[in-house]
Amino acid sequence: MKLLKFHLRYYPPGLILEYSQKGTIKNKEIDLLDLNTNSNIKEVAQHLCTKEALITDEVRDRLEQCLDTLKKRIEHEGPAGKRFYIYKTLQTHLLPLTNVAFDKTGKRCLTGSYDRTCKIWDVETGKELKSFSGHQNVVYSVGFNFPACDRVLTGSFDKTAKVWDPSSGECLATLWGHRAEVVAAQFSSKGDLAATGSMDHTAKLFDLKTGTEIHTYNGHTAEVVALQFDPNEGRRLITGSFDGTIALWDVRAKDRVSVFQGHDGEISNVQFNWDSSLVGSSSLDGSAKLWDARSNSCLATVAGHTDEVLDICFDWAGQRMATSSSDCSARIYDVKSDFKELAIMKGHREEVSKVCFSPAGGCLLTASADRSARIWNTTTGNCIQVLSGHQGEIFSCAFSYAGDAIVTASKDNTCRIWR
Repeated sequence: MKLLKFHLRYYPPGLILEYSQKGTIKNKEIDLLDLNTNSNIKEVAQHLCTKEALITDEVRDRLEQCLDTLKKRIEHEGPAGKRFYIYKTLQTHLLPLTNVAFDKTGKRCLTGSYDRTCKIWDVETGKELKSFSGHQNVVYSVGFNFPACDRVLTGSFDKTAKVWDPSSGECLATLWGHRAEVVAAQFSSKGDLAATGSMDHTAKLFDLKTGTEIHTYNGHTAEVVALQFDPNEGRRLITGSFDGTIALWDVRAKDRVSVFQGHDGEISNVQFNWDSSLVGSSSLDGSAKLWDARSNSCLATVAGHTDEVLDICFDWAGQRMATSSSDCSARIYDVKSDFKELAIMKGHREEVSKVCFSPAGGCLLTASADRSARIWNTTTGNCIQVLSGHQGEIFSCAFSYAGDAIVTASKDNTCRIWR
């Protein structure tokens, strides 16, 4: 084996080793989840040289240069964060939006709507690139296949999901089988599978090469409203349901691997952390829980909110977890040691429905029914900036992968790009 190149992965920090083995070019990813602004580059390099046979003394200088670049990328965000301004207001749909998503480059974004369409937009110009028409009811879930972003997946209240070519606008496959609204849909990490969650109490797995159903996942006794493939190999799937449970599935089998029980109310969201070792869940019972994805045990219950917990997310490195609530606040918790509360974000006047970390983790973005989104310092909990101007409730928001753009979606039928 011979190392050919180092490739940088900014978020979460990591290296991709490109090497040759018996004439074949291969890649190996190395996670550097603990890399931070205080890391000693030489010590990290020494540890990697000792651990990884592909990294020899001959490439030590190149390795340290790559690590230094990653560290500077983390430092770039800074404790005060960046100031964002309205770059484009997209008069997107005839009826209110349901969801938004960036592609990996941040150059395109998707919008779904009650008007039964999904649209793809050029972020730089604000121009509509394609409109995907074909669903017979609300388009509720939208997403790209990362990292390629050459396919789009939509889930609809018409009981189907569809796969689209974003370049041509062609519908490549319609995923049939659900008996009620499809409210969650996601590509697997390799892009060869898609999973859907439905109000018919089931989740389904589809082969995207043929468009055929592989499995129907039965077991929940109420609506399946959230799901996610594990970020690494995509062999496991978690589903969250209004029955108050989270189910873990192996995509190679029909039966549940395990069930996480403990919430006293409906599940609002579920999420793996980056290395798939943890599962976070938020519930309308006013709590969030952290689960060990391997032992299936509950590691912590956080109950700082005084009302329903509507959303949950991990930072890219999997060190912290954020929650948002109907009590008008968001909170951040440590998930790597003692699960203590690190910061409380107060200032919104109505419920906070969506929360997400910036790629470098220094900022938290929240979307609220008070018609504003806010950017917060994740260390102090202080509000850095209020993103105002929407005329309706903001229910969805996202950072671009580079962290230099934000999209907010509102019930005023528009989404805004902030740069």
